Amino acid sequence: MSSSKGKGRGSRPAKNDATLPESTSHEASGYPRLSLRHLQRDYGVEELSVPQRAAFLLKWAKRSQITWVDLNAHQRHGLGSEQMPASQIKPTAPQELAQERYMVFRHDGNLPFAGYRVGDTFYVLWIEAKYGDLYDH
Repeated sequence: MSSSKGKGRGSRPAKNDATLPESTSHEASGYPRLSLRHLQRDYGVEELSVPQRAAFLLKWAKRSQITWVDLNAHQRHGLGSEQMPASQIKPTAPQELAQERYMVFRHDGNLPFAGYRVGDTFYVLWIEAKYGDLYDH
């Protein structure tokens, strides 16, 4: 029997995305994907209440059905996003993930979560559980 290791569905080589890729293209027009790989300490899913976790997941499920192009047309306090200078974000990102600006989406009401986009993937760094913890509103 031959081994199917490295062949077939889901067997692509793992990408080491521990550091920010050289190209942070915002031009991909596919559907948004979410990564929690780089969530920062004290700003993760564990800090959210059960209703906040549900709101986060439900809102992202809606976003995942809309292309990035169409999502960019949505209001920032709806399904859309805004750009936030790093200087306004209270926690500091690890040097290898540092950006000049971060994308900010909302999850539960107007509570934000922030990160960066590479291609179709949005990498979440911080999820705010308590209003004002991530940045001054």
